[in-house]
Amino acid sequence: MRNKLGSVVAALMAAGSIAGAQTNTFTVGTAYTTPALTGFSTTSAQMAGMVVSWRFAGNATVFSSAWGNIGGGFFGVSGLNGFGLRMEATDNTFTSSWELTNSSQQRLDFVQMSGAQGRTLFDCGWTGTACANNGNGTGAFGTAGSADGWSHQRTGGTFTGTVLGTYSNRVGLGAAPDVGDLFESLLITFEGSMGAGLTYTFRADTDSSPSGQDTPMPTIPEPSTYLLMGTGLIGLFSLRRKMKV
Repeated sequence: MRNKLGSVVAALMAAGSIAGAQTNTFTVGTAYTTPALTGFSTTSAQMAGMVVSWRFAGNATVFSSAWGNIGGGFFGVSGLNGFGLRMEATDNTFTSSWELTNSSQQRLDFVQMSGAQGRTLFDCGWTGTACANNGNGTGAFGTAGSADGWSHQRTGGTFTGTVLGTYSNRVGLGAAPDVGDLFESLLITFEGSMGAGLTYTFRADTDSSPSGQDTPMPTIPEPSTYLLMGTGLIGLFSLRRKMKV
């Protein structure tokens, strides 16, 4: 069952506090909606299709690839420009760590996971009013059916610098408004960049939509929003005509 994990959770929290500072921020971003949730146990294999993006320091190019089967019992992104992010196919994201490696000769600025295409939602935990900074394990749930969650938290690796996790694009369930525990995107930024040859492991819980359901999508604006947009465009058009006279 996904609930308080007692000494296991305490040990992981202690591991996360050994290295450099690590904090999380939570932003609304673009509002998304999902028609349903599978429940609350999401494995690495269930995240197939999720888009992973990353950028190396001093390089304007942002690389991206879809999360998928990379062999050896793992799902993730591997062997592209020396970047790797993976988790064992059957591992549950609530209790297991993601493994990030930088085997390139460049420093890594950030990695971002955008879950919509893989029907993946980042469940950052719930304290009753907002997401916790480093997970909770309180048993207090947010979105119906999401159960407990866990925010991005360092668990190990050789990178010891400061790390910032940014959750964005809040997700609501069906017609219900979002409550602030589910997000479509998680961005992990390494202060001063993550050096070549270093590793970083972390926890970040996810939920998912059933494969038979639609992909989580940005919320469609209300008709009144379209009316305001149309009125604004008419005003701009009239202004341009007056300027030409």
